[in-house]
Amino acid sequence: MNKKLACILISVALLASATWAQNLLDNDYQKAGREFEKQATAAMDAGDYAKAAELADLATEQYRLSREAAEAQTLKFRAANAINLAQQMINDVSNGPKRKTNAKDIANATALLAEARKLFAAENWVDSRTKALASLDALKGLTGGETVDADTSDSSGKGLVLPRYYKVLSRPSATDCFWRIAAMPAIYGNPHLWQKIWMANKNKLRDPENPNLLHPGTILDIPPVKGETREGTFDPAKKYPALEQ
Repeated sequence: MNKKLACILISVALLASATWAQNLLDNDYQKAGREFEKQATAAMDAGDYAKAAELADLATEQYRLSREAAEAQTLKFRAANAINLAQQMINDVSNGPKRKTNAKDIANATALLAEARKLFAAENWVDSRTKALASLDALKGLTGGETVDADTSDSSGKGLVLPRYYKVLSRPSATDCFWRIAAMPAIYGNPHLWQKIWMANKNKLRDPENPNLLHPGTILDIPPVKGETREGTFDPAKKYPALEQ
């Protein structure tokens, strides 16, 4: 084993570490990889190039296992997040205004969610998330989905002109989130309507199934809920009328 080849192998191990180190959980595989990498560098400095190459291979393998473990954790998190959102959506619809289609849609969504939970227990994160998202989709028409129109069952806001767009801001404290935005008088004056904004803007989010991940600068579309007119972008210096609750 010559010095040049040993250097290449160690460089590969270092690249594997650098690519994932900032995004991985500090798991045992990552720790082992760093230790093998350290030993490989020491062997290289001592002129034992064959040993350095062997240790570099071990480091690369540990980083591969670390990456796979991190990816599995990411899939698990996304599945759990989708399940929690589906359950929250079912709860909100069950406790909201009753409609003729509610019972059937809720039953369908609940059945899909039960399948998602079974798949999650079996550690099938991908299919579990797919079922949970199907549960969410089953209730889309009852929660202000992506194609949201005015709620014709309540036109108490008719005649009011309120902002159609809202630009997400970052603040030192109480930074923007769907809950706080929905609570603003110029938006809905009701934080419990946050899902209407989320569902109408999922295609603008980096992680559509995670409403907690809302990035500053995102321009949100505010769907009407009580027959009000929505136009223009929210101006914090302007005084807006409030929707009746």
